[in-house]
Amino acid sequence: MTREKKQNKVYSVVTSDIVKSSKLSITKHKKLIRVIKNCAIEVQKVFPASFQYAPEYFRGDSWQIVLKKPELALSIILFYRAYIRAYMKLSSMDARMAISLGRIDFVKKHFGVGEAYKISGEAIDIKGKRRFKFIYNEKETSELLDLLVENSDFISSRWTVRQCEVILLAMKGFNQLQISKKLKVTQQAVSQQLDSAGWSVIAKNIAYFQNTIEQLTRKQNTSF
Repeated sequence: MTREKKQNKVYSVVTSDIVKSSKLSITKHKKLIRVIKNCAIEVQKVFPASFQYAPEYFRGDSWQIVLKKPELALSIILFYRAYIRAYMKLSSMDARMAISLGRIDFVKKHFGVGEAYKISGEAIDIKGKRRFKFIYNEKETSELLDLLVENSDFISSRWTVRQCEVILLAMKGFNQLQISKKLKVTQQAVSQQLDSAGWSVIAKNIAYFQNTIEQLTRKQNTSF
C-alpha cells in the first residue's frame, strides 16, 4: 500500500524554453545558458527540496523540471522570469513556461511515466503573446488555476530589469528595508518598484495557487 502511494504521487512537470533565443549573439547565448543553470541552483536554495531531480536541459535554451512540491510551481516560474531578466539585463528576455500537474507512476532521472508527463507537451503549446500556462486533467480546476497563471503572466511580463532585482529579493524573504540596503536605494524606491510590478497581486496569486494545489495533492495522495 505504501509503495503504491509513492508511485502514484502527484508531481508537477515544468517545461520551459527561451523565446527567440536564435536571435541572440553567440556571446549572449552562452551567457544565457549560464544564467539558466545558475537560476536552477538559486531556486533550490530559495525553495528547498522542491526538485525531484536537477533540471534536464535540451539545446541549452530549453529545460524541464520535475517538482515533488507542485504547490511551488507558480513561484518557481516567476522566479525564473525575474532571474533571467535581472541577470541578462534585458527586460525583453523571456521564456515560455508551462506547468502540468498529475500523477507519475514511475519517475527516474531524465525519464518518467504518468499523466504529468503525458500532458506536459500539450501545456507548452502556448499561442500568441502569452508565456505561462497551467494544465491538469480535471477541467474545472485546470481552467481556474490556468486563469490565475495567465493573470500572473500578464502582470509579470511587464517587469523591468530593476523590478526583477527587487522581486527576486522579495521572493527570497527580504523585507523592504533589507532590499533597500542591498540595492543601495531608499525604502520608498523599493516600495514604488514593488507597487509598479504588481507584487501585492502576484503574492495573492501565489498564495491561492499554493493553497489550492496543496489541498488537491493532499486529497489525491491519500486516495490510494
